Amino acid sequence: MAYLKLALLVLVFAATIYLIRGNRAIGSKLSAYQQENRKSFKEIAAQMHRSEDALQLLNLLALPDLGENKNWKYVLSFTSFPARFAFLPELIPSITNQTLPPKEIHLNIAKSEISQLPQSLRNHLEVAGIKIFEVSDIGPGKKLIPTLNRTDLPVIVIDDDLIIDPDLTLKIMIQHNLYPNSVIASRAHHVTIEKNGNIQTFAQWEKQWSQSNGPEAEMFATSGAGTLFTKELLHPEALDEDLYAELSFHTDD
Repeated sequence: MAYLKLALLVLVFAATIYLIRGNRAIGSKLSAYQQENRKSFKEIAAQMHRSEDALQLLNLLALPDLGENKNWKYVLSFTSFPARFAFLPELIPSITNQTLPPKEIHLNIAKSEISQLPQSLRNHLEVAGIKIFEVSDIGPGKKLIPTLNRTDLPVIVIDDDLIIDPDLTLKIMIQHNLYPNSVIASRAHHVTIEKNGNIQTFAQWEKQWSQSNGPEAEMFATSGAGTLFTKELLHPEALDEDLYAELSFHTDD
């Protein structure tokens, strides 16, 4: 736990520097907006939101029993298929060198495709501490559902074609401890509502929304960039692999 606190102190120091610079940038933008009326409100709001993120990191040290009564264990899970197997060696360093290491790393591969995983690559993955599981082919959902069915820990899912930042899972787990009854997503869309109360079409949603600082019912998580789920947050039928394959084989968000 001393390692975790040291990592948090490093993040706090970096956040402090970022916050100071961010606030200066906000001041400059506000002045320019007032003088020239050229800066959009969205741009300024986004900058303020990034500063709020930094402030949230600064507030971590004030959380009671940060290490003792908080659960920092999680499983990192992803899937892959033959067309992407060659990319996996590039992904390994970013998932095995996380500031907050996972308890386990699960790679779920369809039974019909696992024979195409080269033995040399399998050895490389296993030496890196990645557990390989043969699972039913239920499409993209196999990065999450089989793992949730085999563990009671929170599961953070990522895509196999993204290099993730070293502090990604730490930030996600911080948010999980702050909001344990919420899905935690590092990327989400904002569901927009018409005046009559109807949900607008997906094309009209505000994509990659960054102006939220806490749980919102109108947020739609996209899972590939790092999203945390627990069994308790999902309906039991969401863990039914056969039902998922029938209804959502090509959908993972």
